[in-house]
Amino acid sequence: MATNQMPGRETTLSRMAAARRRSRAAQAGLGALAVAVFGGSMLLARAHAAGHVKQPARSLAAPSSFVQSVKQSSLQGGVIAPAQAPPQATTSQS
Repeated sequence: MATNQMPGRETTLSRMAAARRRSRAAQAGLGALAVAVFGGSMLLARAHAAGHVKQPARSLAAPSSFVQSVKQSSLQGGVIAPAQAPPQATTSQS
């Protein structure tokens, strides 16, 4: 009685099939995880992007307390004039 099957070949084939099933399940799980991470990062980027203004723009102006203190200090006596530039170099004519 000659058979082409080696002893234990069925168990080897069933182990290989089980390993392939586990491999496919792991690949599917990693793929689903990658899609979820990509989608989550897109949502976070969209929520925190600088281009999406959430409040109306405010004018860039100095605070009123600063403006008042500058006006008050410039109206006080004894304010010194700004420094003058040194005279420019001149050449003599011969």
